[in-house]
Amino acid sequence: MRRRVILAAVGALVRLSLRHGSCYANLFSLFTNVLEVQPAWSTFCKHVGLVPVAAVTKFNFEVSAEYDLFNQGTAVKYFEDLFYEPTEGQKKPSLNGSQLEEVETLRHQAYANPVLALAGAQVLYMFGWFRSTGELIWENILSSAELFERSIYVSDCKPEHSYEVWHDNACDIRWTHAILLYHWLAQTDTTAQQPAYQQKAQQLLEGIKRVKKYEAVSGGWTSPGHVNFNSIIFAGKPSRPIWDTRELPIGKWLEEHHPIFKAELQAILNEPGDVYGQLMKIDPSREHLATPGGWDTLRIVRYHNWFEVFCQVAPMTCELIRTRPEINECKFMNVNYVRLNPGTHLKPHYGNGPRLSAHLSVIAPEPMKAGLTVADQKRLWVEGEAILFDDTYPHMVSHWGNQPRYVILVWFCHPCDTRNAHNQTCPTA
Repeated sequence: MRRRVILAAVGALVRLSLRHGSCYANLFSLFTNVLEVQPAWSTFCKHVGLVPVAAVTKFNFEVSAEYDLFNQGTAVKYFEDLFYEPTEGQKKPSLNGSQLEEVETLRHQAYANPVLALAGAQVLYMFGWFRSTGELIWENILSSAELFERSIYVSDCKPEHSYEVWHDNACDIRWTHAILLYHWLAQTDTTAQQPAYQQKAQQLLEGIKRVKKYEAVSGGWTSPGHVNFNSIIFAGKPSRPIWDTRELPIGKWLEEHHPIFKAELQAILNEPGDVYGQLMKIDPSREHLATPGGWDTLRIVRYHNWFEVFCQVAPMTCELIRTRPEINECKFMNVNYVRLNPGTHLKPHYGNGPRLSAHLSVIAPEPMKAGLTVADQKRLWVEGEAILFDDTYPHMVSHWGNQPRYVILVWFCHPCDTRNAHNQTCPTA
């Protein structure tokens, strides 16, 4: 019983670290060190013919010979610190050349040592996707997909296992990220390998659909792009990547108040001294999903914590947001301004339920130059128009223009959420 409780707690911390970067990695590392949690993964590895190699290259982070979740936590924490720590002549969050060499060492070791597969996959996905110039590192993206897949077998994440095993081993993260990345490779790659990536994504999709917790939604998941978490949370309720703006009140409300949002934002941008940038420095936000320096987030309110300094310079914006029950009565609420700089791409990723998201293009000087992909559906950001979408589906963003654009990003209650007084109606179809 004690062992089950410990593993459940460790599993929860690992999922937080995987979903939110490694903000919980220190706590995870402390927890495992104090309790000396070292499950006998080697027994399983021997059973499937994956015996961990004893001679692991010395890293600048602690490595367990048996526990891959521990290695994920320590590796992500180490590279996260390097990623966000400014180096001489390099202000943007990214890894420099020598740091990428460390990532390369981990990549090779992860193929040789199964216990490092998850650590390698996660570091490559989070911090090894882009060079500081914004160039994609293709071999890292492919290796991340392969290592997420390999970690499935290392951790005994078989579809037929109990929910307890699935939960404790963070199996959903391993499976869904392997599906996500192979599907992205199939959509992006132009070589002869493209069909193989698509086949791999489809095979993994069919595998995860055999998991008991996904049985209720498996019939609707016919493409790797259909994987999402809200359809599990709200089983039997409408699920779609992009919602009709007229379907939920917040869509019309955002568009009606666009002139006010734009006027206050433009006033901030017109002030000398880069007020937008100064506000970001007061309340910094870490971002590893985008091209380095490409996605500048300015918080308005996050999890009911208001950025009052922002509200002093944009009082009508804050006053309007405070009136919306689907935002303010929602536990997982968040409203930010985001500046998308030219040439920026956000890698494919999943958000967390239970919630929906909205984007309102507040300043978008170049029509047809930036857009959002959710599952397999695409929408362009048009100034004054809102996009309502389910960000628990795989989604990504691209900007092909030459001028920055500004978007209000909102997390709000799912209309079928019965636990919050959000004043929305759950659709019947």
